[in-house]
Amino acid sequence: MNKEYGDDTMRQVYLVGSILLIFVLLFGCSSDSQSSDSSTIKEQASEPTTNEKPSTAPIEKEEAPSSTTTNESVSLEDMELLKETLRTYIFDEYMPGPDYVYAKGVNWTENFYDNLTAKEVWKVIEEYKELNNGKDGTLFEQASYLSEHAPIKDNWKELFLENWNNSSLSKDFKIDTLIDHGETVGVYTNANPYTGGKENNPMITLFKRTGYWHG
Repeated sequence: MNKEYGDDTMRQVYLVGSILLIFVLLFGCSSDSQSSDSSTIKEQASEPTTNEKPSTAPIEKEEAPSSTTTNESVSLEDMELLKETLRTYIFDEYMPGPDYVYAKGVNWTENFYDNLTAKEVWKVIEEYKELNNGKDGTLFEQASYLSEHAPIKDNWKELFLENWNNSSLSKDFKIDTLIDHGETVGVYTNANPYTGGKENNPMITLFKRTGYWHG
């Protein structure tokens, strides 16, 4: 074989081999790069972004505001005014006046009346208005209804003894026994002690709603 021809052949083989090697290297790198990029894209696509994550917090429903208003709003000043109006009528106008009659039932002591709250007076008079077809009625009618339906307070005995000790009766008579009958109290003194007998009547009878008494 010709030496020059052999050398040329070897060069060609070497050149072709080099080209094939370069091509293999380039194709392999490109394939790995694409595979890596594709894997990265897939991983990013499989993980939702922070903004896309569904909220796990409970959804609060908006509640309608509750209504606490009433058709008629009554202030404490209104209640106090009613109590004072009836007080003035009972103690300054009716009981000291010429039309006062014990049997009509409007009989009060001041400390028993003042022991009522304005709200208690208001409630009783509202009950009266409902029974009177919503009409106010006269001051006497309101005072009469209040005398019969005022609440009996727990401190009635204390208030009664205060009145008794300030009365002229306490100078000559000492309380012996108090017999509670619910709305009234039989008051027995040293002049007529309590025996429980049929004819054993109290010296006076106290009305626990108004604090008034009679013999």
